[in-house]
Amino acid sequence: MKIDATGKPLASASVSSKSRVVSKKSGSDISSTSVVSVDIGSLASQMIAIEQDIRTQPTFDAEKVAAIKAAIANGEFQINPEAIADSLIESSRELLLLGKR
Repeated sequence: MKIDATGKPLASASVSSKSRVVSKKSGSDISSTSVVSVDIGSLASQMIAIEQDIRTQPTFDAEKVAAIKAAIANGEFQINPEAIADSLIESSRELLLLGKR
């Protein structure tokens, strides 16, 4: 998922179950009309519902950001360099594994 400068996810193409009317011309110039239906499987429908739910969620926890900002301003914010290093190493491992696929 890509995020723009405002912190909101960029819109992606959405898929939905739709029907449309298709006009066909036969050899004798008599038009016939048929309905074409596309049925999306249950898993795809669940994915669409989850994506729509995610879009309504905030992209970050504003209260947590405010609390951290206040702790920094008051000199109370504790940095845990071991946790930061562990997270960076884990992220690097994941990226390396993804690159090998």
